[in-house]
Amino acid sequence: MSNSKINLNKRYHVQLPSMMTVLINLCIGLVIGYLGPFGSYQIPLFNRLLYWVILIGAGHFIYFQTDRFCQWYFDKKDLNILFGFIVSSFIGAVFLSFFVEYISHYFMNLELAFPKNFLFFFPKVFVLGLTLNVLGYLIDHAKNNTASVHEVTHDQNNFINRIPHKLGSDLICFSMDDHYLLVYTEKGSHMMLLRMKDALVELKDYKGLQVHRSWWVAIDAVMDVKKQTRKATLIMKNNIEVPVSQKYLPMLKEAGLV
Repeated sequence: MSNSKINLNKRYHVQLPSMMTVLINLCIGLVIGYLGPFGSYQIPLFNRLLYWVILIGAGHFIYFQTDRFCQWYFDKKDLNILFGFIVSSFIGAVFLSFFVEYISHYFMNLELAFPKNFLFFFPKVFVLGLTLNVLGYLIDHAKNNTASVHEVTHDQNNFINRIPHKLGSDLICFSMDDHYLLVYTEKGSHMMLLRMKDALVELKDYKGLQVHRSWWVAIDAVMDVKKQTRKATLIMKNNIEVPVSQKYLPMLKEAGLV
């Protein structure tokens, strides 16, 4: 049997929680322990606080590790994200359900009775874990999007801040002339001292394309396209005609302009 597809360097490593995570779990456990839900209020205060701190901390650690393990195991398999949530939550719920039974036996004198107790705890733990996994993903996704927007806005502002305020910030196109760029907006034009390659870096996330060695256009400002055999001409919102060289025609096709 060939082992050519086996990555011998791929190893799973357990990641310990950060100090901030430990402190957050500690606070959550103390608050829940003080409230004493699910019949735990009958336990003496100190035992109740300890019970919930251990349970919250262990639950976080188990779900965090199972989620990381599933991401590691299913890496590059292009699986549906919901399937990943369900699998990691299911595995985590199996381990945590056993843990809940044993810690409840120790602190609350719960009788050990498998599978009765397991079947009682598992559905609740699974639904809770799945919900927390989805919420965690949505929060992380929102944070990443916000960070990306901030980065994009910062880069774009570096370029747009060079344009006089009276010309606005709605870009149409610009052309290169040596080390200068002639920038067109919806309110006029401005000669800017900036190299073409530096402008392209700052506008890499802007909805625009380089269409010629010396031309860049904003996609939303393209009003019409005149196609020719090996090149094309773009008619912009301000009626400027921008040449498109053969090299950049595939990019226009990807953008849906031709």
